[in-house]
Amino acid sequence: MASLPKNILSFEEPFGDTNSRKTELKEVSEGYRKLLEEKMTDLKDDAARVGKQALVIGGAIAAVYLVLELLLPDDEPEVKTKQQASFALPERTNSQPSWLVKTATSLAMTWALDIARQKLMDFLATQQQTNEVKNTNDTPG
Repeated sequence: MASLPKNILSFEEPFGDTNSRKTELKEVSEGYRKLLEEKMTDLKDDAARVGKQALVIGGAIAAVYLVLELLLPDDEPEVKTKQQASFALPERTNSQPSWLVKTATSLAMTWALDIARQKLMDFLATQQQTNEVKNTNDTPG
């Protein structure tokens, strides 16, 4: 003859000890709530860190762009017009900068870009050291 399962032999009331079960479930739900709050805090911190890095990188790119715009000559030569009787003739002027100005400009741009690159690398290194990624896969036990 086959033996009966253990839970059939013991009789429990269907709603016997609900208060202890409620407190147990409240404790479990409180643990999950705290875990979710910690995860949200970690996500906010990560988003703030990435946002700061994006702003610094964007600012560096904008600064380099503005410096390039100021230092590099325009590609289009200036067009002067001669006013004669009833029509205007465009006249091009070739006012190219000398090789000395070109060399000084390129050296200044190289120097400025090198400083910007170094500052950006230093900033990213300090951000990486101060904001090391925490292991967020741990669950409360």
